[in-house]
Amino acid sequence: MQKPLALTYGDPKGIGLEILNYLLSNELLPKRPFIIFGDSALVKLKSDYKNFISFSCKFAFEPEHSFRCLEWAAESCLNGKCAGLITGPISKEKWAQAGFKYKGQTEFLAQITQSQPEMVFIAQDWRILLLTRHIPLRQVPEALTFERFETASKIFKKFLKEKYQIENPLIASAGLNPHAGENGEIGFEEKLYWQKWCSELQLCGPFSADDIWLNSAKTYLNQQKQKYDGYLAPYHDQVLPLIKTITNFQAVNLSIGLPFIRTSPDHGTAFNLVGSGKADYKPFLEAIKLCEQLTQSF
Repeated sequence: MQKPLALTYGDPKGIGLEILNYLLSNELLPKRPFIIFGDSALVKLKSDYKNFISFSCKFAFEPEHSFRCLEWAAESCLNGKCAGLITGPISKEKWAQAGFKYKGQTEFLAQITQSQPEMVFIAQDWRILLLTRHIPLRQVPEALTFERFETASKIFKKFLKEKYQIENPLIASAGLNPHAGENGEIGFEEKLYWQKWCSELQLCGPFSADDIWLNSAKTYLNQQKQKYDGYLAPYHDQVLPLIKTITNFQAVNLSIGLPFIRTSPDHGTAFNLVGSGKADYKPFLEAIKLCEQLTQSF
């Protein structure tokens, strides 16, 4: 029997819980064992789901419910009880108010696992790794060191080899500056060192951001095979507005480099949509499906 997947719904007042209840009521979850880390009183579980869904409830409402759920779910993956983790959206503001000084769930998972996870967004074979995450834009150039490129590319290639059986992954990097610097005319990073690093690390690029993201987005929309097995984006918002728009929020946020697979839907808590009936369940379902797919052998 396969190991269960750990699942959290995130902030109990956000859209994650409502979507999870929708998935359960419509029997849309894969028929695989799950452990839901949360309050069973909040989850509407149909009787025929009780054979493969259980709960881990060692709390009522701790200060910041979603943090405690994530903490216990991660521990269950670390001790081998669960094969992978799906996380619902949390409120970073509420975490800060409760005294938890993490910029997001990925940063917390990095600390608890003593690892260096990378943030990857996946929609079919369109796979994009973010070289920087939640830092101010002015800090991005300083963060893009050779060591950062080397670590990210090694982890990305290892993941693609192990999970997608791609023997020699071809990875392309977008440039930092407009038109990848225009040979030093609009910024110097690409000409001064970025091209050299790509060559040393066997990466393709750096390419002009408008070209690489436009072409890969058109490939996705036309349901064609991507030219590259993976892409590197130099900073968080260079590509996320595009991929969220193009995929209608159905790209999955995947943490690689952890001791276990972790996926998350590509949206936030959406407090304003709770109870409106307008929330789309597909992003959360895609995150669950990808975690299930990547842990098939467990």
